[in-house]
Amino acid sequence: MTVAQYKILSEAARLREVDKDYRDHLQAFLNFRVQSRKRAGKNKERPVYSTFKKFYDYEKEVARIREKQIPDRFAKVKKIIEEDG
Repeated sequence: MTVAQYKILSEAARLREVDKDYRDHLQAFLNFRVQSRKRAGKNKERPVYSTFKKFYDYEKEVARIREKQIPDRFAKVKKIIEEDG
């Protein structure tokens, strides 16, 4: 397996975890929304989270995974090769 393939597989595994978290949060949100209320004025109640995105931002989590840089195990070797080249 090449380094590039390893990086792609690692990112795919992290993105799968985000998808699992999304499903878990969605289920929790639906359960929570049915039950939770907070006071909003005189004897009125409203849901704590009005939308799912306020509860869990899927796009933000995917962006966080894609921006995360994995340390390159071969950085020193690449540097030596570039200096010699």
